[in-house]
Amino acid sequence: MKKRLTALVMALAMMFALGANAVSADDEPADTAAEAAEAAETAETTETAEEAEAAAEDEPEAEEAAEPAETAPKPDAEGTLSFANVGGRMKENYYPLLALKESIDDVESHDYEWREENLRLRLNEIASMQWGLMEQYGAAGSQAASAMQPQYAAFREQFDDLRDGTTRKDDADALRQYHNGENLAVIGGESLYIQIKELQAQDAAITRGLAQMDRAIRELELRQELGQISALTVEQMKITRAQTVSRQQTLRTGVDALLLTLKSMVGAELDEPLTLGALPKVTAAQLAAMDLEADLAKAKEASYELYDGKKQIEDFREGGYHDVISAFGSSDKIFEVSQVKHALKAMQISYEDTVLTYELNFRTLYAQVKDAAQVLETRRAVLASQEKEYAVSALKYEQGNISANALSDAKDDLAAAKDDVSAAERDLFSKYHAYQWAVEYGILNV
Repeated sequence: MKKRLTALVMALAMMFALGANAVSADDEPADTAAEAAEAAETAETTETAEEAEAAAEDEPEAEEAAEPAETAPKPDAEGTLSFANVGGRMKENYYPLLALKESIDDVESHDYEWREENLRLRLNEIASMQWGLMEQYGAAGSQAASAMQPQYAAFREQFDDLRDGTTRKDDADALRQYHNGENLAVIGGESLYIQIKELQAQDAAITRGLAQMDRAIRELELRQELGQISALTVEQMKITRAQTVSRQQTLRTGVDALLLTLKSMVGAELDEPLTLGALPKVTAAQLAAMDLEADLAKAKEASYELYDGKKQIEDFREGGYHDVISAFGSSDKIFEVSQVKHALKAMQISYEDTVLTYELNFRTLYAQVKDAAQVLETRRAVLASQEKEYAVSALKYEQGNISANALSDAKDDLAAAKDDVSAAERDLFSKYHAYQWAVEYGILNV
């Protein structure tokens, strides 16, 4: 496409330098200088009123009512970021996506009818100029006319591509690739958000663990005073606590780095704090709506990976394979023919393997979502039991039957059960969200 655009610019510059004048054009540009002369003598607009009316009838009718727009997420408060707004803010602020949007807008702005008409005029201008040169200057003019033929050929190729739909198809392929890149970038931002939330949860768990260690250290120090344990035991616990603090600091440094990256992607101030909202919860209705076979079919249709693999086969079949068969025939005894046939077969087998792998990964992800759902239900049951046990411990403490440390231990067990539920909720959302990306956009990461 770049070569065609370059040829177009060079041809236009040459024509303007020669002072070419626009002429009336037929539906089909002249192929030769002789045809151009005939066209110049009988130049008429072949599109009659009846044809124009028929063309208008072929135009698709506008929809009577637009589809209702999806409810937009609420804007984030200053210094915060919700998961629902990650993609939208990336598209407004992330430089790679802004550049990609320019490419998308450029393709979507193409006016094929105008380009076709413009090329038709240019082609007839060149053909008329060639005829004029030959008629006026004879052999010398023929030589000059021949020099203009490459420009004509470049324009003609573009014109033919527009007429047979090749240009539209190329643009559609480009748009699909651009949108796939856009989706991949958004997935990267959302995955980063989920990762940060997971690490922040680990940080909170470490903080609670440090509180447990502090209680243990106080108890050990008391036992040391009573002569029940050695000072070395206390020192070992303090060393373990120091190591835990060090790991927590390393974790926080990593979180800060990831947050800095996320800030740059969503347009947040790099030197200001950014609070991430809670991850959405996966509902029972969403899980019930999952339909493996129907969702798989939809995902395969949306997959750019599968689309591109199939397109490569079609391009090879229409390109190199077609050229060889046209030149040498279809006999397998001819080396070149045998070679391209094997190459085509290898591409087809590779594509079938890609499809099979995609289906296996999708089914695996479906099973992972279902398994994550049952794990969450189990942990919720454990949490419910732990809440009852803590209530009993609290009552015993009030009655003076257990110590404060025992109550703290029960509280820690309850906090651990809550952590387990939260972790299971994050895991379920992560897998379900990946599943939804596969269904809606064909992007599958297992």
